[in-house]
Amino acid sequence: MEIQAPKEMPAIQQWSFTREDARRIRQPVLAVIGEKNAQVPVWAERHGLLLEWLPAAQPFVLPGANHLLHVQNPRGLAEALADFFGRHPITAP
Repeated sequence: MEIQAPKEMPAIQQWSFTREDARRIRQPVLAVIGEKNAQVPVWAERHGLLLEWLPAAQPFVLPGANHLLHVQNPRGLAEALADFFGRHPITAP
């Protein structure tokens, strides 16, 4: 069986997201990282960069998960999302 890269990878590799792009995002952001990924330097660094770049970012470390957040800890992720949206309800413009 041959393992293929996800079909979205070429588009992702062409995408540019800069500090200036991030600064334009003013809405609250829940920056989630899995607890297991937070222990991996490259992922922890990327999470830290998002927290630095996004002015309204709020960090959340999901216990017992890596990048399969919704599979490995669905309840924990759902509770974090419900809490976040409860504190930041979406309102009409």
